[in-house]
Amino acid sequence: MDYKIGKSSIRDSKQAVSEAAAGLNNPKLVLFFSGVDGFEEYTREMKLTFPDSIIMGATTFAGFCKEGAYKETLMVLGIEEGIECYGDVLEEVDKYPLKYVDRVETCVNKFSNYANTVCLEFSTALISSEELILSTLNSVLMEKKIPLFGGSAGDRGTAEKTMISFNGVVLDKACAFVIIKNLRGGIKFYRENIYKPTEHYFTSTKVDVRKRIVYEYDYKPAAEVMAKALNTDVSHLDKYLDSYPLGRIIGSDMYITANQMVTNQNGMAYHARVYNNSKMVLLEPDDYKEVIGRTTKQIKAEVPKPSLAIMVNCLARSILFEKDGYLNDFAKQMGNTLGNYIGFAGYGEQLNQQHFNQTMVIAVFE
Repeated sequence: MDYKIGKSSIRDSKQAVSEAAAGLNNPKLVLFFSGVDGFEEYTREMKLTFPDSIIMGATTFAGFCKEGAYKETLMVLGIEEGIECYGDVLEEVDKYPLKYVDRVETCVNKFSNYANTVCLEFSTALISSEELILSTLNSVLMEKKIPLFGGSAGDRGTAEKTMISFNGVVLDKACAFVIIKNLRGGIKFYRENIYKPTEHYFTSTKVDVRKRIVYEYDYKPAAEVMAKALNTDVSHLDKYLDSYPLGRIIGSDMYITANQMVTNQNGMAYHARVYNNSKMVLLEPDDYKEVIGRTTKQIKAEVPKPSLAIMVNCLARSILFEKDGYLNDFAKQMGNTLGNYIGFAGYGEQLNQQHFNQTMVIAVFE
């Protein structure tokens, strides 16, 4: 792959794009991440700079590369050779993303074959639409056996506003996607979970799927069940929510579902859907440095010479690492394994058919 990764903390958007995208001539694909402030200006400037490229952007809590983690910084990846790619957007994703499914079909049909191909997507967050987006994209991708990964956009961690953009247009309630074919090797995916199961397992027995609320576990009020498992009462449950998410068990896999809040009638609201009769397990923090060590060891063994990697590291994980003074070291440690990579931090992660939280996903291009 012929690509460049750059960054800039200059406040002037034109100068920042010039610095971060230095050395790029006519990239086929440009990905960029920044804080909420300046994102709209970066979007416009990117389009002026690269009028013929596919350009996808997302707001983030922090940008990641092999040099470290950077906040309020523009981070850019431009790929000039080694890929074939086509992209577009899904609109009205909070209601009717399926209206735009022909855009996915049009992109997919441009490829002569689907070997070593992936769909990367960025979605606006905080509107509970990720599952609708995934079902729309996968209605086309699964038939062609094209894997999907991506993330919901981020912000400073205040859940106020997130944005994405595609080809110079800032989008609200939308998903931008690009289907990328690696012309010179395969693509491997990794999903890292820094929480471990406790002894407490539940079955959801009364849910509002669309609103992501569970009212009952095992026919008892959900918040009361959670509080009992954590050896506390409902009035003190809030302080446990960030550190003790739930795991949704699907076959032999487990996907993290982050707590949002206790609702009326002692229900529990989440940041991903829980379906009726879902098998759930209460999670607790694991030794995350040990877990990350195992992940990096596995990637090194399986892809000893990666050409490029793209990472989504959940905003909640990023805040935890920052609080522990580890965020920058984490980014550098991943660089030691991945070499050149780019990453961002948002409100959810997606891999194939699943939307989840508090997780890291990486696509490694051979």
